[in-house]
Amino acid sequence: MFFFGLFSSIPANNPDPPGVSSASEASSDIQTAQDEAQRKQDSDDVRRFLAGDTRGFEDLMKRYQNRAYGIALSVTGDHDVAMDAVQKAFLRIHKSLERFRLGDAFFPWFYRIVRNAALNQRRDEKRHKGEMPLEWVKQPDGRPSPHEVLVAEDLRQRLWDGIQELPDEMQQVFMLYHFQGMKYKDIADTCNIPVGTVMSRLHAARLKLRKTAGLEEAK
Repeated sequence: MFFFGLFSSIPANNPDPPGVSSASEASSDIQTAQDEAQRKQDSDDVRRFLAGDTRGFEDLMKRYQNRAYGIALSVTGDHDVAMDAVQKAFLRIHKSLERFRLGDAFFPWFYRIVRNAALNQRRDEKRHKGEMPLEWVKQPDGRPSPHEVLVAEDLRQRLWDGIQELPDEMQQVFMLYHFQGMKYKDIADTCNIPVGTVMSRLHAARLKLRKTAGLEEAK
């Protein structure tokens, strides 16, 4: 089940185990090159749009539309509310793109606009809880029994409720790490906090969700 993996110890995709520093450095170099290429592509699209080429904005939004939906859904918990939030966010980005600083990473700026739009939409709709997509919880291999289905559904709902009740700063880090697949440094840059704060908030969020889900180890 997917969520059980969320409560394991912090994975080693950030710190390196002994003996693999060379491979890690090579991987880091590749990631840095990819990040720079992404930043250049984003800036080029913004420049195209500001120069009057509407396809610049279209290409930029196509590249980020899935991530926008994931951000909005993680905040609202409702497909329709998330879609409304994404549309409003894209309109806001369209109007504000001239204020984006060319050469900066686009995602942190984009993320803040989408998240704020989702928070506003959730407030306006007065929907504070929703259902988690089925694919977020993996069923066991084979056909599940009715009891297993009920147990999985109950756990899924408790976890989703727990995520929605996390303090805002914990929820933000948790969602970026687990549902956007971002690394600690990228989350730190996006939230403008130290990497150590990212790790501590993620750890605290996991502890709270373990309690919510009733997964604490017996004492």
